[in-house]
Amino acid sequence: MLGFTRLPPWFEKEFTRFESVFTDSRNFESFTALTSAVIMDTAHWTVSGLSRGISRPNGNAKSPRAYRYFLGRANWAASDLAQQQAAYVFEQLNVGAGDEVLLHIDDTFSGKTGDATDGVAELYNPAESELQEGNKFVTSCLQVGDVYVPYHAQMYIPEDLAPEFDEPFKKKTEIAVEDIVTPLQLPAGAALTVVFDSAYYGGERVATIQKQGHDVVCRYKSCNHVSPVGEVWSKRVDAFASTLEYESTTITVRGEKKTYRVASEIVEIEGVGRVKIVASKTADGTTRYYLSTDLGRSAAEILKLVEDRWNIETIHQESDAKFGFKQYQVERKQSIERYLQLVFLAWTLVTFSEQTNVAFWDDGGGLSIRLDHAQEAYHVEMLLDLYEELDPSLPRAERRAILRERVRDLSWSSVADFIITLLDIVEPLNERSGSCADTIFTTTLV
Repeated sequence: MLGFTRLPPWFEKEFTRFESVFTDSRNFESFTALTSAVIMDTAHWTVSGLSRGISRPNGNAKSPRAYRYFLGRANWAASDLAQQQAAYVFEQLNVGAGDEVLLHIDDTFSGKTGDATDGVAELYNPAESELQEGNKFVTSCLQVGDVYVPYHAQMYIPEDLAPEFDEPFKKKTEIAVEDIVTPLQLPAGAALTVVFDSAYYGGERVATIQKQGHDVVCRYKSCNHVSPVGEVWSKRVDAFASTLEYESTTITVRGEKKTYRVASEIVEIEGVGRVKIVASKTADGTTRYYLSTDLGRSAAEILKLVEDRWNIETIHQESDAKFGFKQYQVERKQSIERYLQLVFLAWTLVTFSEQTNVAFWDDGGGLSIRLDHAQEAYHVEMLLDLYEELDPSLPRAERRAILRERVRDLSWSSVADFIITLLDIVEPLNERSGSCADTIFTTTLV
């Protein structure tokens, strides 16, 4: 099956930013090929399926076994790729002194059947509100301004399965702090705020993040206690918040305005110290509670950060639908985590392949549009590669017959039809204007 044959110039240049992660050039070659296949293939997220979408000169293609080795046993680390990706994001967004970076933390469930995937266990799936067979991942998302991209994912292994792995058992909160927050290297002078929901709250975890010089904004359960500043007694936060005065506050998130009744107060929490508590009432009367370790943030700023956390849910949905985030079909924990990091990098490269300030929620700024354009760039290279192999001295009908033979098993059938149709436009133009295939193909596509 014919797949993409060479990288578009922009992607080729950007991939070199990650070459240092791989000590073996063959692994770097597999990395660029598999990540490109993730970008190009919208239906087959098995190693075999992806490898069928990768062609090499003279038919010298790698086998699926070679790519399985790359994901499973080759000498490279998903965590190193995640750190290089973060550095790349900060560079693309010109993050420096005085800038704020948001790190959203969450977890997501991937339903699985059978026992072919390491780590499969009976876990609670919040989407279905029941126990199911599958894997759970602690995930993360970097956000600067209105731009957000996935960062790093680690599989959560239930305690009863931990003895089967070489890694010690870690709670989800421990994975979040030790494997995601702590390794992240920021540009000099930049500030980090970690945002998560109440499932990841813990006084010890918040204190650890604070000791690293970062702030925390998170959901705070109504049953948790707070103490007025300077007092030794404590009260449930819902009871404490009922004594406060509320006022109307409007914020803008993802292009939409939202209005809440809000009250805030600086309090003390045992094991954490002083924090700002925000109580927010929605139109239906529901009250939720949040905390910020940055005492100088306004209630509106804290609520906006909480709302921004939903961007990680978008990442879960979009990366699954467009890059096979939850539809992977690879075995073993290390292979799965490596594959997910390729998915996260594919999302990131597609995001930055268009130099635009348009937010994802604005018209023309969505990931689908960016992905379409990225795929078109690969299609142009494939078309040029095919056309350049044709002997121009052959009769036109013979050249077309050869090209049809080359694309007849193309996995993207609509592209195969497009290539043949485009020849009707290009060949007469080339005959009149000389060898200008690059320009004509590119301008016709774009």
